[in-house]
Amino acid sequence: MAKRKLQLTGFARLFLFLVIMLPALFFGVSYAKGEDGMQTLKNLIGMESSDDGGESASTTKPASETFVNGEVKRLQDELEEKESRLKDLYQENELLKKQADDAKAELEEVKRQLETIKRR
Repeated sequence: MAKRKLQLTGFARLFLFLVIMLPALFFGVSYAKGEDGMQTLKNLIGMESSDDGGESASTTKPASETFVNGEVKRLQDELEEKESRLKDLYQENELLKKQADDAKAELEEVKRQLETIKRR
């Protein structure tokens, strides 16, 4: 009797990929961030860890709150940088306006001198 080769449908392959790779990716990213993947998973599910020593999960910051705080800090830094750049551009704009006014005044003076020379 010939053995038959196992054939999987595309959906079955996708399902197996998701079942194996998603948890691996989740724990890999958690490890790369320096977090405890199991504790993060428990916090997401809402389970409390029994090895906290009486400390509840509500006293530790959830991952989403940490992410929000980091995002707020990044946006504040970006805002300060943009405000500094805006201040520099405003000063440059004022300098260019002053130079343009000076050039206009000089042009008017040259025109006046030219008119007096033409009259002679």
